[in-house]
Amino acid sequence: MFEAKTIVPLYRQLMDKLMNELSSGVYAPGDQLPPELEMAKQNDVSVVTVRKAVNELAAQGLVEKRQGKGTFVAKAKYGRDFTQITSFSESCRVMGLQPGSKLLESKLVVPPEAILASLGLAPGSKTVYISRLRFVNGEPVVIETSWFPLRYAFLLDETLDQSLFDVLWRKAMVRVEKSRKRISICRATTKEGRLLGLRKNNPLLLVRSVAYTGSDEPVYVCSQAINGERYELMV
Repeated sequence: MFEAKTIVPLYRQLMDKLMNELSSGVYAPGDQLPPELEMAKQNDVSVVTVRKAVNELAAQGLVEKRQGKGTFVAKAKYGRDFTQITSFSESCRVMGLQPGSKLLESKLVVPPEAILASLGLAPGSKTVYISRLRFVNGEPVVIETSWFPLRYAFLLDETLDQSLFDVLWRKAMVRVEKSRKRISICRATTKEGRLLGLRKNNPLLLVRSVAYTGSDEPVYVCSQAINGERYELMV
């Protein structure tokens, strides 16, 4: 039972109880919490008190309220530090996570002129096009699409189920040391939703970047469509 005669509000007492239940494993990530009315009866408080406590937990990212479905314990987000020049695979391993990759497409294409300009190539030039689905602990989180100058055509013979940085160094002794990025929001297409396990039009983080060697030579242009519900960026 909660104490009414205390300086700690009832909703805060309920919050503390729920947070203890989350941390002790009473509710696991992905579990649904009881309905607000049921929690009110269980804890002898008003529905208004329950709603305020749950809303505070949602604001802290500990639970997720899904319209028409209920409230669920939030899953921990994966993260990547964009202040450092590291590969996706390396950034996963640093945090004790298991990276994974599935090659979707690899071919020669003529990309839009903006991409050619970023690579320092003439209009109409062909590039190496690589598209991969990236996984963290077996969960798909990023669709990564990259364009390379033709001197990197050896990538077409690679399975690319490992770090791209490692392949570039092993095959061409090229190391990415700089990157320029732009981050925005986009909506998932039908194909992107299918690959990431999301619905069409779900919001995604869109990261557009150009990678360079230490001597400012463009290595690739990349576009990453990221499931922002499962992945956060540190910039």
